Amino acid sequence: MKTDTGLLKTGVIKKRELYFDVLWVFAMLFQIFAYSEGKDAYELCAFGSMSYRFCLFMTVFSRFSLWLCLMISGAVLLEKEESIKKVWGGRISRVVIILLVSSFGYYMLDVIKGREEFDLARFLIDIYSRERLIQFWYLYAYIGFLVCLPFLRPLVKNMRNADFIYLIAAVFVLSSILPLIDAKVLLGRYCLNPSMKLDWLSAELFIYPVLGYYFHNRVKLRECRVLAPVLAILDIIWMLYNTFVMETTGTSAGSVEMYPSYHGRCVMLHCITLFVCAKALFHGREKNNLHRTIGSLGGCSLGIYLLGPLFLDGRVDLFENLRLTLRGDAEGVVVLWAAFVWSVIVYCICFVPTWLVRRIPGLKKVTT
Repeated sequence: MKTDTGLLKTGVIKKRELYFDVLWVFAMLFQIFAYSEGKDAYELCAFGSMSYRFCLFMTVFSRFSLWLCLMISGAVLLEKEESIKKVWGGRISRVVIILLVSSFGYYMLDVIKGREEFDLARFLIDIYSRERLIQFWYLYAYIGFLVCLPFLRPLVKNMRNADFIYLIAAVFVLSSILPLIDAKVLLGRYCLNPSMKLDWLSAELFIYPVLGYYFHNRVKLRECRVLAPVLAILDIIWMLYNTFVMETTGTSAGSVEMYPSYHGRCVMLHCITLFVCAKALFHGREKNNLHRTIGSLGGCSLGIYLLGPLFLDGRVDLFENLRLTLRGDAEGVVVLWAAFVWSVIVYCICFVPTWLVRRIPGLKKVTT
C-alpha cells in the first residue's frame, strides 16, 4: 500500500491517485507564474488590444493554485478517521515547524543581504500576526483547515449529495451573482445587508476542502466525464466575462482592493472545473513510466512551493540575473511567454534538491 507523497498533501490513502499528482504539478507551475511578471503582462500591452485581453485572461486563469491545493487536501484528509491528538500532535505541529523553519530561513537570507536587521522578537511577532512571505498564506490557511478537521469530517460524511449541491449553489450565488447584481444592476447604490452575508460559507479553509471531498468521494467517474466538457465551457465563458468586466472597469486582476470579489467570482468554478477534468482524464489509469514521473513531480510539491520565493524579489543574484537574461527587452505578450518558460525552469530547479532530500533515509517520512 503506497502513501500519498508530498508535504502539501499529508496523509495516507488507499491508492495513489494519478489525477492528484497531475493537479499538484499544474498548481505548482501556476503558483510560480502567479508571482512572476507574467501576471502583469497586460500592463505592457496597448489597452483594448487583443494582446491586452489575452494577457488579462491568462491573469484571471492563473489565480487558482493554492485554492486547488486545499481541494486536494480535503479530498485526501476528510475521509480519514483520526483522533484530535493525532491531528494536533502529527499534522498541525509538523506544518507549524515547516512554517517556522522556512520563514526563518528566508528571514536570515534577508538579514545577510542587508534587507533586514536581526531581531528575533520582531520575527516571532511577525510570524504570529502576518505572513513574512505573502506566498506562505497557504500554510496559515492549511493550519486553520487542520484545526477544523475533527468537526469537518463528521459534517461532510453526514451530508447528502443534494446538500453539497445546495452548498455549491449558495456560495456561488452569494459570492458571484449577488455582487454582480449589486454592481451592474443596482450600480452600487444598494447591496445585501451585511447581517445576511454568510462569509463563513465562502471561507477558503472551509469551502475548498469540502468541495474536494465531494468531487473525489461522491461524484462517480462516469459523472465526471459527463460534467467535464460542460464545466470547461462554462468556466471559459465565465472567465471571459470577468475579463471583459475588468477591462471595461479598468480594474487590475491583481489589485488588493479587487482581490476578494475576484476570488469569489472566478476561482471556485475554475477550481471545480480543473478538479473534475483531471479526475475524468486520469482517474483509474494503469500506471506506466510517464505516470511514475508525474507521481515523482507531484510528490515534491511542498519542496517546490517552499523554494519558490528564492526566485522572487531578487533574493538570489544568480537567479535574478538568469530571469532578466531570459526576459531581455521583451514587452507585452512576449513577457507572458517568458514568464511561462521561467516558471518551468524554476519548477525544475526546485524539484531537483527536493527529490534528492526525499532520497535520504528518514526524511521521506517527514515529507509524507
